[in-house]
Amino acid sequence: MSSIIKPITAEELKFLVEKHLPDTHWTFGGAFRFDASLQMLVDNLSKSFPLRKPSSVAGCPACKWSLDWFRERRPMGLQTFVATLERYAEMNVGVMLCFDNPFITDDMLADAYCTTLVKELYRCDRVRKNSVCVANDKLAARIREICPKMQVCCHPNRVIAEQSRRTAALYNQLAQSYAKVCLHPVDATRPAIYSQIEHPELFSVVVNDPLPRNSALRREHLRLLADIRKDPYNAELFTRRAQLVERDAWHVVDASSLRQKATCNLTRTETAALLQAGFRHYVVQGNQFRNELTLLWDIFRCTLDYGPEFSNKSALIASSVMASFAQPKYEMPSGLKSFSFTNYE
Repeated sequence: MSSIIKPITAEELKFLVEKHLPDTHWTFGGAFRFDASLQMLVDNLSKSFPLRKPSSVAGCPACKWSLDWFRERRPMGLQTFVATLERYAEMNVGVMLCFDNPFITDDMLADAYCTTLVKELYRCDRVRKNSVCVANDKLAARIREICPKMQVCCHPNRVIAEQSRRTAALYNQLAQSYAKVCLHPVDATRPAIYSQIEHPELFSVVVNDPLPRNSALRREHLRLLADIRKDPYNAELFTRRAQLVERDAWHVVDASSLRQKATCNLTRTETAALLQAGFRHYVVQGNQFRNELTLLWDIFRCTLDYGPEFSNKSALIASSVMASFAQPKYEMPSGLKSFSFTNYE
């Protein structure tokens, strides 16, 4: 008798997602921050649960066109950037380069490093899935000049920074200018807005935004992050950011009054309503997390069905993928790994 076990096909696994966002496309954040963990996750999902393998990953190296939420990172070397793009291409996963700074001034549009990132993203797009996501209309126009064939999407920070009232008409207008538009996290909870969107198939939905639904300080916070990017050694800006976060109680958890809809983490009822309304692209964001374990946990929480009849199977998928992180490695760790030595005459 043969001991070979027949692998389970994606078709046979469909029952696991029938009640939670079936036939949808996903983008996972964390690229260029948590690549080692993210690539291991994607590789394992492609083998064990391809129905939730992401169509793309999203993120950006530190640059003038992007923001960092917690600490200012160093710019990534172009060689490392290209190697990261190539690795995702090998996995047949697109890379969405997110330039999430909405406060781009004219003098920043010609930045050489940012321009090179866009050009390399297009040059390395062997699977034709790469794209750019921007939070500024002028920057979108600039990128179309750099790479006319590049797919340009609209980041949620674009509408967060919008001064006028957000309406379905605004979203329908943006959909005429961008390949894809991401809803403001709060608007994904408002049927009065998203039900009036004409082409929901052109929109993305962030499912795990942890900020309060009633927060009035999102725009002010983005402005502070943009100022910190320009002046990273200004301690006063960091103090103001800490005071803003404390004032809006973003990270305060009161166990005595927990409410499921206090944050913009979407409930299963809300995601089901969005699916019914025609939205097919969902995003697990990672820019608001300090470490990759929080992101990985959120990816499993958002993509798997933890209903009573499937909770054991979803737990098996999650634990099996996470177990791969503890596999033995047959190489010695070295602090010199990223260094090269050259002999000069």
